[in-house]
Amino acid sequence: MKSRNGIISIGIIGAIVLALTLAAFFLLGIEKSTVNIWALSFLLLSICALFGGLIWLRFAGSQHSKVFLKLGVTTALTLYFGVTFASVFFAGLLKEKLNTFILMELSIIALFAIIIVAILAFSRRVARRNEIDTAKVGSNEPKRGGF
Repeated sequence: MKSRNGIISIGIIGAIVLALTLAAFFLLGIEKSTVNIWALSFLLLSICALFGGLIWLRFAGSQHSKVFLKLGVTTALTLYFGVTFASVFFAGLLKEKLNTFILMELSIIALFAIIIVAILAFSRRVARRNEIDTAKVGSNEPKRGGF
């Protein structure tokens, strides 16, 4: 039950942030140009990725090093949101170059997707090494480092 409460809380906070973002876009009188619509959509995508990723981390499997996985993915998703949020402010500079703005956003997504996949792979490797080390405890087998 404790895990379910955390998921509901994260989901509610995510919905509030989404609603606040949409309200700010429509109520602040931001020009509804094509580049601003694209910026809003990428910002909404990053919010969904952040809170969806945080909810997904609650269900992280036992094959990963939980501490490394949770810390790494949370940091990467937060940085992804921050970089996307910062790029939204520069959307006006690229008003005439919509394709450049979209390519920049897709590059940000690709970069952080690669980082998250690397974190997932490395956390699985750390978990396997921890299992091997745990199996060696209490035996006369050489430990890591050969001592």
